[in-house]
Amino acid sequence: MKKRTVFSLLLAFWIVAPGCSGLEAVVGKADRSLTPPGDHPTAMAFDGELIWVADSITFKLYGLDPVDGVQRKTLNAPGYDPRGLAWDGEVLWYVDGREGWIYGLDMESGVARMLLESNSADPGGLAFDGEFLWLLDRKAGRILRINRRDGMMHENIPAPAAHCNDLAWKDGYLWVTAGDDDMLYRVDPASGDVVTWIPAPGPYAWGICFSGDDLWVGDYQQARVRRVTLNDDAFVHRSRPREVDWVVAVDFRNFGPGTVEALDACMAIPHDRDNQVLLTRTAFSPTPSEMVTDQWKQSFARFRVESVAAGERQLAEMRVRARLFHTEYIIFPERVGSLAEIPADLKPYLADGFKYDITHPVIRKATVEAVGKETRPYWIMRRIFNYILEKIDYKLKPLGGWNPAPTVLKRGTGSCSEYSFVFIAMCRAAGLPARYVGSVVVRSEDRGRDEVWHRWPEVFLPRYGWVPVDPSAEGNRETPGGIARLIGTVGNRYLITTEGGGDSEFLDTYYNFKVTWQTRGKCRVESHTWGEYTPVSEVPAR
Repeated sequence: MKKRTVFSLLLAFWIVAPGCSGLEAVVGKADRSLTPPGDHPTAMAFDGELIWVADSITFKLYGLDPVDGVQRKTLNAPGYDPRGLAWDGEVLWYVDGREGWIYGLDMESGVARMLLESNSADPGGLAFDGEFLWLLDRKAGRILRINRRDGMMHENIPAPAAHCNDLAWKDGYLWVTAGDDDMLYRVDPASGDVVTWIPAPGPYAWGICFSGDDLWVGDYQQARVRRVTLNDDAFVHRSRPREVDWVVAVDFRNFGPGTVEALDACMAIPHDRDNQVLLTRTAFSPTPSEMVTDQWKQSFARFRVESVAAGERQLAEMRVRARLFHTEYIIFPERVGSLAEIPADLKPYLADGFKYDITHPVIRKATVEAVGKETRPYWIMRRIFNYILEKIDYKLKPLGGWNPAPTVLKRGTGSCSEYSFVFIAMCRAAGLPARYVGSVVVRSEDRGRDEVWHRWPEVFLPRYGWVPVDPSAEGNRETPGGIARLIGTVGNRYLITTEGGGDSEFLDTYYNFKVTWQTRGKCRVESHTWGEYTPVSEVPAR
């Protein structure tokens, strides 16, 4: 959120639409591909030897060898709309979307030995957890845990996305393909929360299954079955790059009649990060009075002017070109290290701050309510995140400006900065290092202006590092998948200028920039901040 001051911030962005390919991360990358006999693959299952792939046009079930992809067996589907397959060790379960029946197929004869009513108007994928079947109800947007005796539901959880396709089970979690947002979701079957999400390896993920520890995903659009690596040595996924030229300017005007003295403007200088690569050096006009660095190792260009007379204008600019990526951090909670693995040099990110007040009774009470006895870093973060989503509603301009964390929690509304203050305060109170980043934002594909900016917190997770968490972000909050993706996502609209822990000696609790001054006599200064950006193709030749 923008904090209004008596200066103008001029931002000009020039953008190139995504045209070059992003960097591939290891996790989620397809390292093998099989071609099923049919061109319309849907549901999938693994029977211990073969990967079974249903086809919605041939009405066949194809058994593929996962080693060489050769078709070893074929069964006739018992219906005409194959939506789900699951192997329970004895029979292959098949659900038909058109008829609504669930069939238990004998693998040798192909005979349907068992028949269950799905009790769903639009049944989808199937999975087997060792005792019960899980059935996707696409119309209801729920996943049902049903018994194999009569098909009746015992429990249900929300589906992770609006349009899900298939299910698989692995090590206590449900895996779900979502065709609408091209994602693979790993879901906690107790709560329905998404704990891991991975971009799908193709344009329309449908079938999903595991052969041992290997994850296989079928793509309906490309008619391929791909093995997806879950190795997260490289866990940052970057895509959709765009190039942006931008200018940050402090535009100060003194309308008098008095004199402004000791004008002091600090601009935060961006650097390469996972979500951005600077393509040029930062250029300044005029030359800064000095370059400085605060206690958080954030660099600034500092402009000082001794006196600004009535009617005088002072303009300082910073220019740079950057490539921005849509950046996703793929986190497996069980692979996050312990609190004991947090490096000692991160201790400053556990300290109290002016906007945090971590010893305040409101923060202490909220942290205990949210975290309970949890000691695992990921789940400490996740419980705090869920708590804040429940307790605070977004409001761009709250009463009284940027309030400290206890005030925000008591009031129940806040801007992006105030969400950040609360999240950081609670994480630090729980023993997790946390900080914030501040950015300037591209608001449209064409030329336009940004007058708001954006800030969000980051949390340190051992073995992963700093991970973005944005409880105030715009996005789909109607589904578990949409909520989960507020953790670990930075869109390709953001140029991060600021990394801070709070109480900076140059920015205080602000981000992007801060300007101070003194006055002699009565002075009126213009108070307007805005950003303008232009696609590169629209930048006039010079």
